[in-house]
Amino acid sequence: MALTAKRPSKREETRDKLMRDVQDRGGRKRRLNVDMADTLYREIKARAAMEDRSISEITIQLWSEYLGK
Repeated sequence: MALTAKRPSKREETRDKLMRDVQDRGGRKRRLNVDMADTLYREIKARAAMEDRSISEITIQLWSEYLGK
């Protein structure tokens, strides 16, 4: 995320809060490796870029929603 002089948008605040909440759980981080089709990976990467998010952020959000947290 680039530094700017303007106020952060609600979307950025929401994303940052979500990431803090998720990262605060458990403290220690683990790596998750997944084999997937190249076409699916490219779609995920393109969507993440359009939303100015990382694939990690999206993956953490999806797993948190899946687990109902």
